[in-house]
Formats: sequence, C-alpha cells, structure tokens
Amino acid sequence: MLIFKIIGIGLTGAILSLVVRQYKPELAVAIPILVAVSIIGICAPYIETVVAMIENMADSTGIEMSQVRIVIKIIGVAYICQFASDICKDIGESSVSSKIELGGKVVIITLSMPIIYNLLELVNRIVNI
Repeated sequence: MLIFKIIGIGLTGAILSLVVRQYKPELAVAIPILVAVSIIGICAPYIETVVAMIENMADSTGIEMSQVRIVIKIIGVAYICQFASDICKDIGESSVSSKIELGGKVVIITLSMPIIYNLLELVNRIVNI
C-alpha cells in the first residue's frame, strides 16, 4: 500500500538524519529534502488521477473548468509551500519557513481573486433580483 511506502521513506529518512547529524551535520540538511522529493514522486501519479477525477466531476455538474483549475492550483500551492516550510523548519530555518508560508498565502489570495470576483457577482445578482 502507498501509505506504507510513505511511512517507510519518512521513518528511514528521520533515522538516517539523526545518525548523519551526529557525524556530518552539513549533510543532514539534504536528507529531509530527499525524503520530501521521494514522497512527492511516489504520490505524483495518484495526484494526476485525483485531478482527472475532479475535472470529470466538474464537467458532469456544469461547473466552469477554469474555476476548477484555479482551485487545483491553490491546493497545489498550499501543499508545495507546506513541504518547503516544513523542510526549512527541519533544518532550523524557521524564519525562512515563515517567509515561504507568507509567500504561499499571497500566491493563494492572488490565484483566488477570479473566484472571489465571480462569487461577489453572484451575490450581487441575487440581491438585485
């Protein structure tokens, strides 16, 4: 199962990081990055399947595909920023971590503006009926 692969890679990376950190702290920084990239690589085919399923559901319900793609991009930005932020925290760079989170929030609000605009238009039409 997928979850066992992910847990195995995560636990192996954590133990390896602890051991390497004792002898070569500068090399221990790379381990969380390699673990994150490995897990993303394992999950990528599943992510593609989920995106295709979401697009099919949106198509069958009549929701505009552009709106669905925006939501998928927002989810992707959130996950990528979380991964990067966690890696920075793991290597002791909490300041950089918080800046990545801030940048992610700015990107998310920017991406969501068309959806917010459409929502406000809908509310305006409902109120003016």
